[in-house]
Amino acid sequence: MATAPELGDLRAELRAAGVFEFREGRTWLKMAGMTVALVACLVAIAHYGWVVAIPLVPVCAVLSTSIAMVGHEGSHKSFSASPVRNALVVHLVFPMFAGLSSLYWHNKHDRLHHGHPNVDGVDPDIMPFPFSSSRVGHERCGPKERWFQRNFQKWLFWPMSTLMTVGMRRSSLLYLARYSDKRDCAWWIEAACTFVHYTAWVVVPALIFGPIQALLLYSALWGLVGVCLALVFAPAHMGMPVTNGQNRDWLHQIETTRNLELPRIVSPFFIGLDYQVEHHLFPKIPHASLPKAAAITAAWCARHGLPYESIPYQKALLISVKFMAIAWSKDAQNPHAVRRWLADELAA
Repeated sequence: MATAPELGDLRAELRAAGVFEFREGRTWLKMAGMTVALVACLVAIAHYGWVVAIPLVPVCAVLSTSIAMVGHEGSHKSFSASPVRNALVVHLVFPMFAGLSSLYWHNKHDRLHHGHPNVDGVDPDIMPFPFSSSRVGHERCGPKERWFQRNFQKWLFWPMSTLMTVGMRRSSLLYLARYSDKRDCAWWIEAACTFVHYTAWVVVPALIFGPIQALLLYSALWGLVGVCLALVFAPAHMGMPVTNGQNRDWLHQIETTRNLELPRIVSPFFIGLDYQVEHHLFPKIPHASLPKAAAITAAWCARHGLPYESIPYQKALLISVKFMAIAWSKDAQNPHAVRRWLADELAA
């Protein structure tokens, strides 16, 4: 692994296999089906009350998370060949449906996370407030946060993932409030879609059913979406090396990312995010083609003696749980040392 092979060779092999071809119609149908199911659940809750809410709210959360991940695909421009329809699905799903600014998401996820996965102090996905993923990150925090991390990070990461959507919405609103050019058309579209979100999800239900019931349903549903998001993203990166810098090449993506092996009945709800290696290498591959891309990529990496981690989901989840328990006390690793260690492991 002294010299990385050309990623263009893998890209050409994948292109020949047709995995970059868009599956827009199929994804529209999938999103429409999930939306119909979500609306049916919400109507049932509105009609029958809390008797059916207890079993149906978790179903709504899973459906809402999957719908949000379709917006994630649009943000990467892997949804459609049309820039207009990519933008359409992004705005329908993120600010309008999920209440999350797509401008904020693009900066947080597309630019910072994909550009610098698992890089300490840069990748926002490995430093969700008030937790820490490294000793340096722990030392950067204030005394109250450090006390919390030492005593409670082990126990509260997963329960507090119910607050993830609250934190992301807060950051999203602050991002819009601080946006440099509020005369920009993009800003007004984001603001209008966000207004529609809160009107449709909170104001209208509050007028029909009462504010307490509306807020309880909204909080419960989107709180569980936070748990679902943690269950999607955390096992794909947590427990992989956290680095204090970055090897400026594509190999850094596969050194810090793993695939998650899921039952066939569960995988469709991840919208391709169980194939994180291929998604990080080629974000423009539509999610429906990622399983085919994964088989080709795994074989290509094996031929070239490259690291490629794909493990059962339960094992990855356990690794991420153990990682968060002690992450605040562990030093971020030198990226060159990580590469040498991986090379030695593969050579052994």
